[in-house]
Order: sequence, then C-alpha cells, then structure tokens
Amino acid sequence: MPGSRRAAAQRARTVLVTGVAGGTGTTTVAALLADAIGGRLDVVVQATDHSGGELAARLPTLQPATSRVTVHDMGAHVDPAVVLAATPENSLVVVGRATADGAAEVRAALASIAEAPDPALVGRSVVVLVDRGVTRDPVDTRQLDDTGVAAVLVLRADRALSRPGRIQVGAISDTTIATVSGLLTALGW
Repeated sequence: MPGSRRAAAQRARTVLVTGVAGGTGTTTVAALLADAIGGRLDVVVQATDHSGGELAARLPTLQPATSRVTVHDMGAHVDPAVVLAATPENSLVVVGRATADGAAEVRAALASIAEAPDPALVGRSVVVLVDRGVTRDPVDTRQLDDTGVAAVLVLRADRALSRPGRIQVGAISDTTIATVSGLLTALGW
C-alpha cells in the first residue's frame, strides 16, 4: 500500500477475523493481529468482538484506540463477516484447524465467499490454520492453494498462546512472530 505510516493510520480499515467452527483460535488470532498491527503502524488498534469481551481479555495491553484501524473478532460467523468485509478497504482472515478436516471447512467457507456480493474479497482474504499439536507434523495446505486467497499460514502450537488470559508478548515463540509478520504482510501492512 502506498503512502506513509501516518496516511495508513488515518484510513478507516477493518480486518474481520472469523472461524469456520467454534474453538478454532479466532480470538487468539485476532488478539495477535491487533497487537501486531498496532506495533507496525505505531497506533492503538480498535479491537471488537462478538462475545462480550473475550478479545479484550486476550489483548496484551488495553489502551484507548488512536487509529481508524479495527480488528473485529467475529467468532464462527463467516457469512456475516463476509457481508461486513465487502468493501475494498476491508479484509478477512479465515481461521480453521490445521487438519485435513479443518482445511476442508475453510475451503467450503472460501467457496461461499467467492459467491458473495464482493467476489474480490477472496483475494483480500488470508487463511490461518491453527495447530494445537505438540509435534511439528506437516500441515497439508495444498487443498487451499487454488482458492485465490492472499496467503495460507499455519500458526503452530505455542505455550504462550495456550494459557488463558492476556497474551504475554515476550513469551511468544519466534515461529509465532514469523507467522504473524506473514499475516501482516499478506494483509498489506
């Protein structure tokens, strides 16, 4: 995206984070994303959720918003998220489990997005598959390769993310940091 950090911070932009099923890690991904965008743009991002404060409980810090950038945790509500993201400045993060079934659920969700009022939304979407396993088994993302999304990322299990409550940024693994950085890049930050 062209322009300065200040110009980027002044544009109203929303990233909707939605899961294909409950318990996929949507709130954790939204919290990581809000913190990372804020760090990259040097602003405080607006963070909202569907569940009455679960996202606020996961954010590393709580401060009044200083930008027009919003991360909205939609939970397992893909269809409403698609409607809300259907403007060119908004984007969508679809979260699923890092399993064959999880990838199939994401693929089905992406197929419904392609038929939505804004077919270009698929290209502004990023998939994050959340791996909760302790072993580093390979995650097969090939069934998502031809979907047209900006990126498919795997968020590996991280002890710092498995604890309830606020995410301790200093305890996050290098792998998680690299994945979140890739997510920011795929979203255009």
